[in-house]
Amino acid sequence: MGCRKNTYKLVDKRDIKKILFAWLVSMLWLSVLTPMVLADETSISVTFDPDGVIDIDVTPKTYDFGSIQPGAWSNTTANYFTIYNNGTLSMDTQFKTNATTDSTNLTLDADGSPGLDSYSFQTNGLDTDGYITAAYAVEQDTGITAGTNKVCGLCLNMGSSISQNWTSQRTTIYLQGSVS
Repeated sequence: MGCRKNTYKLVDKRDIKKILFAWLVSMLWLSVLTPMVLADETSISVTFDPDGVIDIDVTPKTYDFGSIQPGAWSNTTANYFTIYNNGTLSMDTQFKTNATTDSTNLTLDADGSPGLDSYSFQTNGLDTDGYITAAYAVEQDTGITAGTNKVCGLCLNMGSSISQNWTSQRTTIYLQGSVS
C-alpha cells in the first residue's frame, strides 16, 4: 500500500485572515442592520372620581316662639341651633323658608319690614346674618369645615299689625350646604 498523496490544499495563513475579516465585517453589518432591543414601554389609563360629600344637619329641629304681639321681635339665644357639617368638604350655608304659614294665614316678608299679617325671620350669630327669604340666596355662613359645627339663633319680627287673633301658626325653615 503505498502512501497516499494528500489532495487537500492547505489553507494559507493569509486566507484565514481574509475569512476572519469577512466574518467580522458581516457581523458588524448584521449588528448595524439588526435593531437592538433595549427597553419597551406600555401604559395603563386610570380613571377615578374623588367624591366629596356635603352632609348638613341641624339640631334641634323645632322651636316654639310662643305668643308674640304685632310689631314685636322674639329671638332664640344666639347659640340655640347647631349646624353640623357631617360631610367631607368645607361647606357654605344658606337658609330659606316657605313663603307662608301652613294655614296660609300669614305671609313672609323677606326684607325685614313686615306689614299686615306678615312676619320676617333673621339669622343670628352667623358670618353674614340676614333676613331669610323664600329662595336660597345669600350665604349666611361660609366655610364650615368638614366634621365641625356652628351655632346660631333665629329672630322673628312680627308684622306691624294683624287682622285678627290668629291661632298658632307654623312654617318651615330649610338649610342648604354647598361646597365652600
